[in-house]
Amino acid sequence: MPPRASHVDLIYEQLRDRLTCGVIPVGQRLVEQRLAAEFRTSRTPVREALKRLEGDGHLTRDANGGMRPRVPSVRAMRDLYDVRVAIEELVVRRAAGAGDRGALEDLEQEWTALGVEQQAGRLQQTGAGFVHRDESFHQRLAEAAANEFAVELLGDINDRIRILRIYDFTSPERITATIHEHLEIVRAVLVGDSETAAGFMRAHVQRSANVVRERIGEVLTMMFDTPPVHARSNGPA
Repeated sequence: MPPRASHVDLIYEQLRDRLTCGVIPVGQRLVEQRLAAEFRTSRTPVREALKRLEGDGHLTRDANGGMRPRVPSVRAMRDLYDVRVAIEELVVRRAAGAGDRGALEDLEQEWTALGVEQQAGRLQQTGAGFVHRDESFHQRLAEAAANEFAVELLGDINDRIRILRIYDFTSPERITATIHEHLEIVRAVLVGDSETAAGFMRAHVQRSANVVRERIGEVLTMMFDTPPVHARSNGPA
């Protein structure tokens, strides 16, 4: 019988959190048997969780088939964010001039409600979950602008930077700031102020890139400064 999805998800989420926080050293091999003992389960759900982490880009397979943490690429992040900011500015300018007003109003109402949830401490989607909410905001702006190529390109860029963007939403403060910035953008679009909307969007994307770069720097320091696996406890990281 296949492992229960909830059990695989639990292992996946805990390992993903360790990887995105940099607590697993770059050279450490993730051994199925050890992880199965730690999570008090069989090796099957561990294997499935590791496959998902590899598919998401968190892990890389070495020459012997072992799974190890993938080192985040700061250069790739910079190049992708440069392309992203150009597309995002184009999107908001077009949306401000001739966007689908109903879709934009729906977006503004949704993120206003999210802001209320966050202030009340009821927002459930954080970390990786919030990444998808954030992606949806930008995709829906492109759809409201009726630019199908922008929608397609943003989707491709999101697929490439998703693993990096998890580092952007590791604190409640950053999530709160993102909600505020999204509302600034969509409200400028709704009043037809393309210049202000483009300025807000550019600052928003660049701020996100700066946060990700700083967090990746911290994570890399931890990953490379962590003692070798043989010097570490066999307990949870």
